[in-house]
Amino acid sequence: MPVHNEDIAVIFEEMADLLEVEDANPFRVRAYRSAADTIATLDEDIEQLAEQGGAEALVALPQIGKGIAAAIAEILHTGCWTQVDRL
Repeated sequence: MPVHNEDIAVIFEEMADLLEVEDANPFRVRAYRSAADTIATLDEDIEQLAEQGGAEALVALPQIGKGIAAAIAEILHTGCWTQVDRL
């Protein structure tokens, strides 16, 4: 089942919400929200972008660092993100 940009954005928003409830570092919460916004407003399909350019293409996006790029790759590969499942 293909994973769409909006699906990934929702997962990052959910992570931000869960961290906010736990009173986590506000910069971390903001990072996930910013990543969600970047992904939701992306003009191209993030799955194709990742397939064509790998992690480097993801990190080149605004607000996407190595950790978030790895999370995106996991979501694209498995359909879920284990960090969210743990929370």
